[in-house]
Amino acid sequence: MGIPSWVWFLIAVVALVAGVALILADRRAGGAAEPGARDRRRWAAVHDWEFHETDPVLPSRWRYGTVQNGGPGLARAVATGLVPTPEGGRTGYVFDHEQQSRVNAVVVAVELREPLPAAVELRLPSAPLPDSHGGAGLDLLEPVGERYSFVSDADAIRPLLTQRVADASDAVGDDIELVWAEESWVLAAAPVDTTPERAQDLLADLAQVATALESALDSSRHPA
Repeated sequence: MGIPSWVWFLIAVVALVAGVALILADRRAGGAAEPGARDRRRWAAVHDWEFHETDPVLPSRWRYGTVQNGGPGLARAVATGLVPTPEGGRTGYVFDHEQQSRVNAVVVAVELREPLPAAVELRLPSAPLPDSHGGAGLDLLEPVGERYSFVSDADAIRPLLTQRVADASDAVGDDIELVWAEESWVLAAAPVDTTPERAQDLLADLAQVATALESALDSSRHPA
């Protein structure tokens, strides 16, 4: 005697419900709603970094870079921890920057040991110009390696744009159109499909930029 068709239908329905339940559970556990959130959560766990689904305040720490073009927005899939360097650990962040309900970039940030006297953006020639209507007041200064510098105070920033800073910013890579520094942070805007492994490399690269800026800042205060 064959199995009635309604039994097969019931099995299919149960399988469908179970599949949906697994998807929902995976989203609750891993944050699948944002680009790369699950992978970033796993990466954070492996490296003993904290992970938060959302931080509505974090982007408001900064005024320039991606924040200038569209406002603070929200930070999604936020990983934070210490970036190891020869000088010791530096606080770092990796997060999806959401503006107007859309993720526009993966922002990677590394803390400086002391604040800068002004802000600087280092943009590849292919990058859009800073938003002239954003109220940030950035002016084109000079080429820095492969990038163009836009600064909030030319006199304050010019002594810091050394060859070491140029080399460090060039090493960040051509896939990163925008690197910027303000207050006590060096940041980069990476493509939305940036993997955790690329973000990890970028954290190390930005730490080198931070070290170069700190060296230039120290030299400007104590000229030979």
